[in-house]
Amino acid sequence: MAANFVSEIWGLFFTLGIFIVILEFREWLEWKSVEDRVKKRIGRQIRMLFAELSIFCEVERVHFDPHSKEKRIKLIEKQLNTLASEKIRFTKEANEDLLKKDLRLRYERLLDSKRNNLGRIEERYSKFLGSEVRASLMDIQEYLDGLSLELRVRHIKNTVFFESISNLVGKIMKEILKLKRKGIWEDW
Repeated sequence: MAANFVSEIWGLFFTLGIFIVILEFREWLEWKSVEDRVKKRIGRQIRMLFAELSIFCEVERVHFDPHSKEKRIKLIEKQLNTLASEKIRFTKEANEDLLKKDLRLRYERLLDSKRNNLGRIEERYSKFLGSEVRASLMDIQEYLDGLSLELRVRHIKNTVFFESISNLVGKIMKEILKLKRKGIWEDW
């Protein structure tokens, strides 16, 4: 009786092991079929976020041939590296626009939609995304939430307002740069 019990236990473990391996393999195959699409979707969201935030920042802006992809890629890469490594300074126009309540509220809604889009992607595919990618997406969402709050609550011209926004934008740019280095943002 003991021999039958032990052999049945081993048989159950073996069957359970095969079942787990088959399920994991099936999930891996499903992920591989959508991996590129998910990365492109995340890349598109962070590219749009970069474009929206960099408009307000003082970075090198060069007029280049719109048909020259290499020059555009080099300029965007230079802008991203600058914004991720230096203290963010806003343009004169951005400083004025950020003091207008209606523009701030529109921008806040835009940032909320970006945060929600990234949140849905991260929630839906978190099982398959690497921990570093998930952490960066979570950090970006947190910083966007803080940025939205700053835009919603503060409305007076003071240095604390601009420093707070500047710090949050800098943190977002650092996370975007991390994602770019992880291969999420490949096509510009």
